[in-house]
Amino acid sequence: MGKLKITLEDLFNIPSAVIYNPDGYSSLSSVQIDSRKVRKGTLFIAIKGEKLDGHDFISDAIKNGACAIVINKNKLKRFSKIDLPIIAVDDTIKAYGFLANVWRHKLNAKVIGITGSNGKTSTKEILATLLSERFNVVKTEANNNNHIGVPLTIFNADEKTEILVLEHGTNHFGEIDYTAKISQPDFAIITNIGDSHIEFFKTREGVYKEKSQLFVHTVLNNGTVFINNDDPIISKDKNSFRKKNTYGFTNSADYKGVVLNITDEGKT
Repeated sequence: MGKLKITLEDLFNIPSAVIYNPDGYSSLSSVQIDSRKVRKGTLFIAIKGEKLDGHDFISDAIKNGACAIVINKNKLKRFSKIDLPIIAVDDTIKAYGFLANVWRHKLNAKVIGITGSNGKTSTKEILATLLSERFNVVKTEANNNNHIGVPLTIFNADEKTEILVLEHGTNHFGEIDYTAKISQPDFAIITNIGDSHIEFFKTREGVYKEKSQLFVHTVLNNGTVFINNDDPIISKDKNSFRKKNTYGFTNSADYKGVVLNITDEGKT
């Protein structure tokens, strides 16, 4: 499999994109939003965050080797003299997500999506460690599990990646719907439903409504969901899914856990 690249056609497919100097564009194998990580052959996407605006670092990105830049259309006049391909869009964050989905489909990798009120990071680490014994695995690092972090992790994968383990976090309705649309998992797990961020979701049923979007997009991708049979809210919905595996400590689970030992400190 050859090196993965973002083509000119990919850029033209970004909703709202207008491309300036397209004849100067050659397919690029790196996409970055941090100017410090830009190297020769990079597409730099300028994203405005809570504290910093990537548009303020475009000159640094170009010095470091950026070959094309994606900017918000309302910033176009500021960069009109740059002699590089410029992709102007309505929203660079959405363009970043769109291209991450394009990249995801270029990968020859299975995607595992994980969310839940508790234990998602531990589950991610356990899965990545076990799978790394046999496969080339890329996983979510730190807390990169939101609308910026999920695309960032996808772009960390390359043509050698065989398994991509993605953690999906949320603290408001619609966030997992957005990130799961980008990642389109082959496999998905919701660890449990608890009171984490319940101030935004009001009830545990509200928490599940948000997190279950990971299952929704996995099913749309003809994937398999893994159901915690011991969680009353998740298990109540298990008959909604055709391709599923259940797990837990109950006899009715497809995969039943057994506590082999408990230490004096109460650890299993």
